[in-house]
Amino acid sequence: MNSRDKCPTDEERVVGYGRPPVHARFRKGQSGNPGGRPRGITAGRARALALKEAYRMVTVKAGDKIIKLPALQAILRGQIALAAKGNGPAQRAVIEVVQAIEREDAAQAAAETKAKANERPMSDLEVARRIAFLLEKGRRELEKQKQEAAENGE
Repeated sequence: MNSRDKCPTDEERVVGYGRPPVHARFRKGQSGNPGGRPRGITAGRARALALKEAYRMVTVKAGDKIIKLPALQAILRGQIALAAKGNGPAQRAVIEVVQAIEREDAAQAAAETKAKANERPMSDLEVARRIAFLLEKGRRELEKQKQEAAENGE
């Protein structure tokens, strides 16, 4: 084994534009920036950021008082105030939001009603068992209280 085997070839020794010295070159399979640039904003981070800002407390002047409200509530107050003054686009926006909330509430109520309708009604025997269980539980609690009172000398 001679010393030429371990030394870089003449081709590898050439240093210039786009050809850094051998000791400064990236190793095979190793990134030049292992930490990397942080990833951009994702949908989840954007959503979390928007919610954080929406519920951030802001100071608002209401008449003579200064109060703290979530930013979303302050925006809604302003929008409703504009609508009450006769601003057409504000009126439409407020009405659309209220109708959307009412539709969502109605859909949720309908789903709950449907879920209750799918439940089997309790038989008379099951109702009697549950009542008996509650009465027995109450009797035991009462006995326990009487026993504790007797032990305490009351």
